[in-house]
Amino acid sequence: MADYWIPASVAVIAVLTFGIPLFLAEYFPWQSLWKQRHGRPTVTTKSYKGRTVLITGANGAFGSRAAKLFAHRDVETLVLVDVKDCGGVKEEIEAELSEKNKPRPNILVWQVDMMSFAGCQELGKKARELENLDHVLLTAGILSFNRRESPEGWETSIQVNFLSTALIALLLLPLLKSSPTNPAPPVLTFVTTFGIYPSSFTMSVPKRGSYLKRLSNNKDGMEQAHQYGRSKALLLYFARELANQTSAAAGNGMRKVTINSADPGSAWTPLTNPNQAKLIPRLIMNFGARDPQICATALVNGVSASAEGHGKIMQDFDTASYPPFMERKSGQMAQRRVWEETRSEFEAKVPEVKAVYEMLEK
Repeated sequence: MADYWIPASVAVIAVLTFGIPLFLAEYFPWQSLWKQRHGRPTVTTKSYKGRTVLITGANGAFGSRAAKLFAHRDVETLVLVDVKDCGGVKEEIEAELSEKNKPRPNILVWQVDMMSFAGCQELGKKARELENLDHVLLTAGILSFNRRESPEGWETSIQVNFLSTALIALLLLPLLKSSPTNPAPPVLTFVTTFGIYPSSFTMSVPKRGSYLKRLSNNKDGMEQAHQYGRSKALLLYFARELANQTSAAAGNGMRKVTINSADPGSAWTPLTNPNQAKLIPRLIMNFGARDPQICATALVNGVSASAEGHGKIMQDFDTASYPPFMERKSGQMAQRRVWEETRSEFEAKVPEVKAVYEMLEK
């Protein structure tokens, strides 16, 4: 009996010592979540005088708060973009500034249909009106509990959170240009999430066929429950590759830009409130949730990062590591596949994006 007890004890100790930490590192970054919950970042840039900022999802909990943070710091032009009319956000900002006797920025309110590539193209055309574009913060996203398809034929989370966001980034990339008052390169920031971690075990790459289509042709249930994280993982792959591509192109005459991702942490918002009725998601959210204002502050700092933040994940005052599965060789291969399949989809349906890819390849 004792002979069996010793190996069993060793196995239990090994699991507790090595197995659980490895599992948590892969699927539940609790240390990062705990740190964010107690983090209290403040906006590090004192003034955005003379600058232009564009925010997608500007009607949302994070986007609207980020817009107000910019407005209270002397931004010259603020572009509020959302599927909904952001007129109410504009009125709130103007009222707050008037109350404090602060100057009002030029606030543009644009609507965008992110369920279609045509809607993204229309946003790209409007943005050409801007003389400068210093900061682009892409907060727009959806959380869908039931599988639906966009008019483009993609599951809606993949469409909005990944494809449309990536397309908007590409269309805005040639327009990124710092204002005369801004000494730093312009910054384009994607929004990422810890939800990528638990979703990763459903993101294996098929040997044949389209990777994007495999993730999009999902079923309701477990896969759909992880679809938000899966779509954000695709976006993080794309963001890192776009940063790589812009770094290479910068040496061939392309204007320098900073491409990064920002992790705002979690908060109870209209987007996440449906999870209140689900035990496990509620417990996970409560573990790291903080005030949406703090999350918005982290995003503002992310899109205000210096050139040293290029290609990195910004988290409060620090940078964070990429998820383990993205750092492995298989993750690097998946990243290239995501980039190439996305390019094929865009070039087939959005003619003007070809010039952007050519610009990156010069």
